[in-house]
Amino acid sequence: MDNLLYHVDLITRQRRRGDLALRVVAALYELVGARLVSLYKIYAHGDTTLVGLVATADAGGVRGFDDGLGLPAGTTPIDHHPRLRDCLGQAAAGIGHACQDSDPNHQVFVLGRDPARPLGMVDIERAAPIDSDVRAVADGLLALMLNCLDMLDYSETDTLTGLLNRKTFDQFLIDILSSINSQGDDGATTAGAPLPARRQAHPGAALHWLGVVDVDHFKQINDRHGHLIGDEVLILIAHLMKSSFRLQDRLFRFGGEEFVVLLKPTELDNAERAFERFRRRMEAHSFPQVGRATVSIGFTGIGPNDNPAHVLGQADEALYWAKGNGRNRTCAYPRLCAEGHLTPRLANTEVDLF
Repeated sequence: MDNLLYHVDLITRQRRRGDLALRVVAALYELVGARLVSLYKIYAHGDTTLVGLVATADAGGVRGFDDGLGLPAGTTPIDHHPRLRDCLGQAAAGIGHACQDSDPNHQVFVLGRDPARPLGMVDIERAAPIDSDVRAVADGLLALMLNCLDMLDYSETDTLTGLLNRKTFDQFLIDILSSINSQGDDGATTAGAPLPARRQAHPGAALHWLGVVDVDHFKQINDRHGHLIGDEVLILIAHLMKSSFRLQDRLFRFGGEEFVVLLKPTELDNAERAFERFRRRMEAHSFPQVGRATVSIGFTGIGPNDNPAHVLGQADEALYWAKGNGRNRTCAYPRLCAEGHLTPRLANTEVDLF
C-alpha cells in the first residue's frame, strides 16, 4: 500500500504530459511486477490512425520518447503494429478495454473513456500470467492517468475554441528555444519524428516558425451580429486551422480574435505556403450570417539566441505591416526586412520574460 500511495503522489504531481507518462509506466512496472511496460499515444490523422511510443519501463530503467514538441520518434500507422491494431478493434467493438491475448503473460490496455476516441494504449509483459489482481492495479493507475490528463486539458486549452491557450504557448516557446539552443539550428526535428515530405527542409535552412493570425475587422462582426455570432466565427476559424495545418504543428488562441501557430522546422518557402494555404481557405469560407471573413498573418523564424519577446515582436511587426497594407495577406518578417519594408530587430539574449 505504501508503494501504491508513493506512486499516486508522484503521478498527480506532474504538470507535463511526458513526465506523467514516465511516472505511470514506472508505477506499472513496479506494482504489477512487469518485465516490460510500453505506453503508446494514438493520433487521428484524417482517415489514418497513427501510433507513437511515448515511454517504456524495464529492468534497464524508464525512458521517454516524447518531448511534447511534435510526434514521438518512429510514429507510424497502426497497421504496422498488428497486436495494437487488433486490440483497438476489440475496444471499438465494445469487447473491452483490456484486450485478450494468446499469451497469458501479455496484455494490452486501451487508454481512454470513449472507445471510439482512444488516447493511447499500454502494453504490459510479465514473467507470470496477468491475472485479475494485475488488471485491477493497471485499470486503477490508467484511470488516475486519465483524470490527470483531464486536468491538463482543462488548464492548457482555450474554453471557447478547444485550441491551446496563451499560458501553454509560453511554455511551448520556451521549450522550443531551449531545444534549439541545446541542439543547434541544424535542421533536425526536435522530437525526432519524421516530417511530411512537403514540410521537410535541407540542413542549415530549417527553422521553427511562429505566426500570428488576426481576424480582419472582427470588431465589426461583433458590432453588427453580436458576440454570440462572433464566438461562432472564432470556433469555425479554429476548425479551419485544425484542418489546414499539420499534425505536428501547434495551434493557440491568444485571446480575442488573435491566434498563434507554431510550425515544425522547415524552410521559409514551405512555411509561407502553409500560412498562405490557411489564409486562402479563410478567404473562401462562408460563415453563417456573416459571410466572408479574412485574416492577416505575420510570421517569423525561431533561431538560436532568440528569446520569446524578440520572436513575438518580429511576428507582430510583420502582422502590423500586413494590416497596414491591405489586410487579408500573409507576410514573412525575413522577406519584409530583405525588401526594406522593416528594419531587422536585434535580439537581447539576456531578456527572459517568462
